[in-house]
Amino acid sequence: MWSVKSVMTSGTLARNFMITLAVFAMMPDTASACACGCGMFDVGMPGMALPSSQGGSVNLQETFLDQNIAETGSSRIPLSQSADQEIRTAFTNLNIQYQFNRDWGLLAMVPYWQRSFDTNVNFGNSPPHLVDSNVSTLSDIRVMGMYSGFSPDMASGLLFGLKLPTGTYTAPGFDRDTEPGTGSTDVLIGGYEMGQEKGWGWFAQGILRSAVSTSDRYRPGDSLQLVAGMHYDAWQHTTHLIPTLMLNGTIRQADSGLNSDPINSGLKSVYLTPGVLWQIDHAWQANVNLYVPLYQYVNGVQLIPQQIVSAGITFGF
Repeated sequence: MWSVKSVMTSGTLARNFMITLAVFAMMPDTASACACGCGMFDVGMPGMALPSSQGGSVNLQETFLDQNIAETGSSRIPLSQSADQEIRTAFTNLNIQYQFNRDWGLLAMVPYWQRSFDTNVNFGNSPPHLVDSNVSTLSDIRVMGMYSGFSPDMASGLLFGLKLPTGTYTAPGFDRDTEPGTGSTDVLIGGYEMGQEKGWGWFAQGILRSAVSTSDRYRPGDSLQLVAGMHYDAWQHTTHLIPTLMLNGTIRQADSGLNSDPINSGLKSVYLTPGVLWQIDHAWQANVNLYVPLYQYVNGVQLIPQQIVSAGITFGF
């Protein structure tokens, strides 16, 4: 599907469809993963595929991050200056796409979180008491439509849908901004573009998220997610491996409302993301990716990770 030629064989369509799904599956998982409400990795639709033909794909993606570095602005500070000490999260995402025809498709993401949150109670007093809270639960499901009818090669399209309030926001021991769910219904809107040039492919996607309905007067900050990347396809036929390289950018506004922390929420970040896809056979593909921060700026004091690791498996039908 990386090719933008208007005429392709069905085998090429299926193979390239799987390649694209796996690349986008390696984008950071949707998660309000910051200690102080920044929602660092709230990507529009991780695991999504860009369309190339009628049919569907299912992806299971596992992403892990350990937030144990305190930062203010773009500078690291001693961890002792942060009440929150560490957040360890494993995100398991089930991502599903079905392309009804060359014009319309449907995307869905069902996320499951396993999170541990260490924070000092009575921070600033003597002595503070460290509390470790844990939760394993469903997070906020996303459902999106896709329109790809602008051109015969389906190389560009629009994305639109909702983030639903399916995740809990009342798990004991967690701040409102570290809960698995935001309690809000959010509008998602964006678009994508892709192309192919002599063994190289490229792609770009942007997603804007904005809450339109909230719970208990808490509103998560709006976010803009941008992804641009390329892939090298010349090794695919001999090694079944496809190297990829992406830039993942995030701009998120501060949270607002009851139980929010607007001083310590909101950020800007850019991650360099090398990865590799393994084409197992015509239907199955595996992926692994490493997210390395190039730039991070946080409001107030927040916890950030040293890196993010993600791996997954995709099946096309």
